[in-house]
Amino acid sequence: MLGKGRHTMSGSDTDFARMNIQELKSALQLHMKFVKRQRGGDRLNLSHKNVESLRFDKIDLTDAELVGLHAANASFKDACLTRANLFGADLTGVDFTNADLTRADLRGARFARANLEGADLTDSDLREGQIMRQSDEGELSYVDNGDGESRFDNANLRHSNLAKVRMGRAMGSGTDLFQANLKGARLAGCDFTGADLSGAVLDGADLTDANLARANLRGAEMMGVVLDGACLEGVDLTAARFNRTEIMAAKSVEGAVMPRTAEDLGISVDVLMAEHKDWMMSGGAKGEQAVFKGVDLTGFAHPGIALSAAEFSDAILTHANFEHSFFSMANFTGAMLAQSNFSNVDLRGAKFQCANLTNASLVSADLSAMPIAGGGGRTWPTNLRGAVLVGADFTHADIRECDFSGAVLRGADLTSTEVKGANFEGADFTDAKIDGIDFGSCQMEGVVGMDAPSAPRPAAARPPSAKAPARTPGAGTPPAPRSAVG
Repeated sequence: MLGKGRHTMSGSDTDFARMNIQELKSALQLHMKFVKRQRGGDRLNLSHKNVESLRFDKIDLTDAELVGLHAANASFKDACLTRANLFGADLTGVDFTNADLTRADLRGARFARANLEGADLTDSDLREGQIMRQSDEGELSYVDNGDGESRFDNANLRHSNLAKVRMGRAMGSGTDLFQANLKGARLAGCDFTGADLSGAVLDGADLTDANLARANLRGAEMMGVVLDGACLEGVDLTAARFNRTEIMAAKSVEGAVMPRTAEDLGISVDVLMAEHKDWMMSGGAKGEQAVFKGVDLTGFAHPGIALSAAEFSDAILTHANFEHSFFSMANFTGAMLAQSNFSNVDLRGAKFQCANLTNASLVSADLSAMPIAGGGGRTWPTNLRGAVLVGADFTHADIRECDFSGAVLRGADLTSTEVKGANFEGADFTDAKIDGIDFGSCQMEGVVGMDAPSAPRPAAARPPSAKAPARTPGAGTPPAPRSAVG
């Protein structure tokens, strides 16, 4: 090493020799012994080697020395790279899907067009780092003439875990951080211009002097975030959860899209709910549908309320209490519903696509499919596609035929739930409580965090539900406005 964030190599190390497959296999076998602390083991050292387009899927590379590795378009899917040294590595186009990179040294690594979806980079080092070449005469020069910053141009970091990472100034244009976890990350001075951070968790992150211009932060969690001197010009904060005092510490919020307040509705919430009741009881002939789109209603407490088919897309309802209420066919698309209480609530046919229900209570809630009046036995399934359900409590809930495809159910409690015919394609069940649940009739392709049972796909036509159409007190079957079923 020469100075902070630099690695020196001699002139003889600059050939980036292509690895011989047999030599590589032998080296990997010795590394496995090293990892298991077996006699004769030897740490893998592929520093400055060329392994482009080779596959290392599911291989344990813990503590491997991979400085300056040329691995463009290689695959490390489900591989373990805990504490691996990838200083200055060329990882362009590499597939790290669900890989473990916790506490890895990634300084100066280049991740352009890499796929890190679901990867765990907790406590990894992504600061600047440069490899330097030392000639026989002792002269130093930079390898690849790089700027030494970790780059993620057009990289896919969806659902990745970047908690407590240390990152330098660069990030890269077009970076996809949808629903990524950046809790407590040190991101001072980072460039997130135009990045997709929708649904991301940034609680406690340090974004001092960071550039978030035109970034998408819809539905992001930003409590305790440090934004001193940050640029938030044109940022979209729809349905994001944040402290306005912290947001105002930013250098600029010009053009930022902020959540609406209840005062922006131009009508009191109580009057709007009364109008909605008339709208429901008259089948849409009288009154008006309740539309709370994009409104901040934090702490909204109305247990036992009837708001079937109401519009709550992009609303903020953190810590709301709706226990024993009626919300069949309501639209909560993209809404922030963390720590909300939906216990014993009728949610049949409701839409929660990409909503955030972290630590929400859905105990004994009815999320089964909604029968369509006059539909000849057809049903309208409840939609939780892509929803964040981390730590959500579904104990005793009815989720038959519910669509959970792509949902994040990490740590969720599904004890004693009814799941017949539900769709869990691509859902994340890591640490979820699912003991005793029979998923045999469910769609389980591509699930994460559990072994998918072999299950036949259900027929295209859904079986008729045994339940009668939902009825709110004193109301008929709710009308189906475009906003509620679109």
